[in-house]
Amino acid sequence: MTYQNTFSSLSRKIVKTGVVLVTGLTLNLLTSHSLYAATMVKDAVLGKNLIVNGNAEQGACDPVGDAVGSAIPSIPAWTTTGSFSVLCYGASGFEFSNAPGSIVRVSGLPDANSPGAENRGNNLFFGGDRGSSSASQLINVTDLASIIDTGEGAYNLGAWLGGYATDLDNVVLSLDFLNQDGLSLGETSIASPTPQERNNATGLLFKSTQGILPVGSRQVNVALNMNYVRGRVNDGYADKLSFVVTKVPEPSMTSGFLVGGASIMILKLRQKRRLLE
Repeated sequence: MTYQNTFSSLSRKIVKTGVVLVTGLTLNLLTSHSLYAATMVKDAVLGKNLIVNGNAEQGACDPVGDAVGSAIPSIPAWTTTGSFSVLCYGASGFEFSNAPGSIVRVSGLPDANSPGAENRGNNLFFGGDRGSSSASQLINVTDLASIIDTGEGAYNLGAWLGGYATDLDNVVLSLDFLNQDGLSLGETSIASPTPQERNNATGLLFKSTQGILPVGSRQVNVALNMNYVRGRVNDGYADKLSFVVTKVPEPSMTSGFLVGGASIMILKLRQKRRLLE
């Protein structure tokens, strides 16, 4: 009886020790495997924002909010249409005459205290003069083909998007995943909040979406569309655009063998203990 009790106590200790040991080894192997895999696949782009000048900080900004034509600031890294522009946070605003001939003052444009990102810079993207506008850039992801083509290329698209007071002008930020021939493999997008979602206040809210890059993706077209609805100017706003690709973690085969082996060992010890009791 003493032998049986001693063995039973010993086996329980072995089981507990084995579980703790294997759990620690498994977590360590999983972590080291993921870190090793990440460093082997293009460190320069994985986990970093692939959108160039996504915060509108490169170049000048419109300090008033009514720039048109040649007065629109140059926007590095982006190809634009319409009167797509960059606005200064805290722009002074402007006056214009409406159809009846009355003078209307536009003020209260986004500033440092408006709803938006805490660590905002000096500039933000702006729809510009009356009418819809857009900006786009093409990102080459060929260097990530080894993870994309195994379905392991996860992406996160995010941005601060918004508008002016009750105006219905809105923003859509989209990604178009293209193969090596430039053919679309799929799209995704995020849209600015409605005036109601902004509580009819001028400002920007954070929007994001996640997914897996389609197998075969070699380029990604980023398009920022400012959709005009009404008013003297296009009051679509956007800032801090981000497109980040990461590698989906893989389960470790070594850790699988360890867990399987530990399970068998624990099961056998428990069976032997039952026979002796």
